[in-house]
Amino acid sequence: MRFKNYTSIAILLLILTANYNAIAQPKVTGEPQIILQQDGINFQAPVWSPDGSKIAVTANQYRGIWLADANGSNLQLLTDADAGYGMSWSLDSKSILTRLNTVENRRRNHSIAIFHTDGSSTQITEPRSKMEALPKWGQYGEKVVLIQNESIEAFESGMEIPQQFKTKPSQAFYVLKDNEIAKGMIPTNSTEDISPFDNAQYLNLTVSPDGRKLAFEVYGGNLYIMNVDGSNLVDLGKANRPSWSPDSQYIAASVSEDNGYNITKGDIFAFSVDGTQKVKLTENVNLIAQNPAWSPTGSKIAFDVPDKGAIYAITIQK
Repeated sequence: MRFKNYTSIAILLLILTANYNAIAQPKVTGEPQIILQQDGINFQAPVWSPDGSKIAVTANQYRGIWLADANGSNLQLLTDADAGYGMSWSLDSKSILTRLNTVENRRRNHSIAIFHTDGSSTQITEPRSKMEALPKWGQYGEKVVLIQNESIEAFESGMEIPQQFKTKPSQAFYVLKDNEIAKGMIPTNSTEDISPFDNAQYLNLTVSPDGRKLAFEVYGGNLYIMNVDGSNLVDLGKANRPSWSPDSQYIAASVSEDNGYNITKGDIFAFSVDGTQKVKLTENVNLIAQNPAWSPTGSKIAFDVPDKGAIYAITIQK
């Protein structure tokens, strides 16, 4: 009799766990809504501000940075320069760090710049002919760091960091080097190779909000998640452009098909960090959905639709 009671309890726990997982999964409510669209501009690659109040986007070939309120209102052009690729918000939601690309005498140059939401900008470096990596915020925004020629360059951002971060210890940052994922530290300016594969080309590295995990793609391969020390590698299969949920439990990413020339189909999926759940978020939606961006509140995922030049958003419930 005792065995039967324990068995019944075990079955009940399994049922409750299954129901909990089903409830915890991200679910879409309503239809996708256009939040940004303008004639003659093909908006793409949305990025939410950390406070969730604004969204930044770029356009074809990553030229220009536009800023709008979370609902798409009050659209303004911050810069028309080639600066939209890999742009990154400051923690106070007042500035955007980027690599600025210019052409002079038919030569392409790169510099680091910060564009502020008040319309001003700060030039961090002078133009240089080679800058293969993207700049990253370091030490909670007090520094800007860049991997260049196998060394770390650290620059003062000129910004006041939020009070709550001033007493925190040195913050690790994560960057892509040649065929390598590297963990860096300030002020030692040292890096540690945490790459899971040899001779792989890594793309779209992003750190979870809780700072414990990394998501990244392998060129010609799949999307992966692992711990920041390089352990516990999880293969999520074919997917692109990962974006973390604010609770660090899911990744939103696009899964696409192409004809060799153009993307013909694209959907947004949510993947659990352990790889056991894959939830389609654009079910029965006739849109080529790309470049998802999960809002800091967790309630929205924005994405672009290349053939329409628009930014859409879906409402998420968990």
